[in-house]
Formats: sequence, structure tokens, C-alpha cells
Amino acid sequence: MIETILNKDIELIIEYSFKNKENLRNSLIHPSSYKDKKNKPINHLYEFERLEFLGDKILGLSIASLIFYKFNDFNEGALTKKLSYLVQRNFLYKIALELKLDNFLRYSRKRENNIMNKSILADSVESLIGSIFVDGGYNSAFKFIKKFWSPYLNLQESNEQDPKTKLQEISQQKFKKLPEYKLIKKTGQSHSPVFTVSLKVLKMKVVKASGRSIREAQKEAAKKILDLISGK
Repeated sequence: MIETILNKDIELIIEYSFKNKENLRNSLIHPSSYKDKKNKPINHLYEFERLEFLGDKILGLSIASLIFYKFNDFNEGALTKKLSYLVQRNFLYKIALELKLDNFLRYSRKRENNIMNKSILADSVESLIGSIFVDGGYNSAFKFIKKFWSPYLNLQESNEQDPKTKLQEISQQKFKKLPEYKLIKKTGQSHSPVFTVSLKVLKMKVVKASGRSIREAQKEAAKKILDLISGK
């Protein structure tokens, strides 16, 4: 009964009614919610990730189509930059909050690891898109994406330089040496790994940062060093 009510609630939010409610259910059960994975059927355990994979591809195609026809004066580079901005993890997390997916998604919340929680919620947006595609086809998925992404198509992407690139240039100019990144550890489950790296720039304080990928962790570490350099 409660699950039926929740299904109706999220269907009202996303403005799509599932023909097969199992498709919706599969998109809202993250593998981290299973305490005993050994006793779960493999096909059911990994259905979220399969839908996420599918949703990622559909989202990319749909956004590419939307911006291609909307921005006639954009060259390939500008279109690529706009696409990257609209499908990045931080943006997907923003959409997840707008859809209130945290109220519907079943996953193991990590109080001490907000990075992992944000990443899982971002993944759930792609899983939801995949489930809409499976249930109603591309047109239904595209309609959903168009509705929730269209208000943001005109947003200006940040022109700030990538933190790693910026730090590398500063380090070479000031210290004549490249930053030194080192992977310290990898934690979390195989479906939601968290990487922690350290970063050293000459005699400056060594900083540590975490992320869902090594690149993301390095980026966060570079931000910390840049803040130290600028005196923030």
C-alpha cells in the first residue's frame, strides 16, 4: 500500500505513469540497499546499474539533440561544452533534488560520506531515465528530459579553468615543478567506489580529498591547494 502511494507520488512529480510498475521499482532500488547480496538474484541486484547505463546514453543523445537545434550558432566545441555541463554529476544531483528522489530511492545512506550519497542520487536520475525508456520508449524518455532540462539550457557554463590545469600552470610558473598526486586508498562497494588522494606541491601543506573517481578526487585536492595559494 505504502509503495503504491509512493509510486503515484513520484509519477506525479515526473509527469509519467508507468505501464509496468516493476520498471519504476527497479530504478529506485540501489545495490547498496541489499545487506545480503549473496542471496539476491544477479539480474535483480544489478538492474539499477543496467538502467543507469542505459539512461546515461539516452540522456546524452537527448541533450545533444536539444542543444543542437536550439543553438544554431554554436560550433562543435561550444556544443560539447554545453553538453558536458548538462550531464555532469553535480548537475544530475541538482535534478535529483528537484525530483525529490531522496524520498523514493532505496539506498544505504552514508552519514560520514556525503560524496557517495550525492553520487548515488545523481546515478538514480540516469536509472530513472533508463526505466522510462524501457517502459515507454524513447519519446517518453525524451519528453521527461526536455521538461526538466529545458529551464537550464540557457545557463552559462562556468568559464573557470579546470582546477588541475590551473594548479599545474601555477606550479610550473612559480615552483618549476608539477604537482604530485598519490592514490591513498579506495573504499566503498564495487558499484560505488570512493577514491582518496593526497596532493603535494613542493613544501606546501599536503592535502587530501575524495571522489567517485581518481580524477574527481584529484580535482577536489587541486581546489584545496588553490585555496591555500589564494589565502582563502
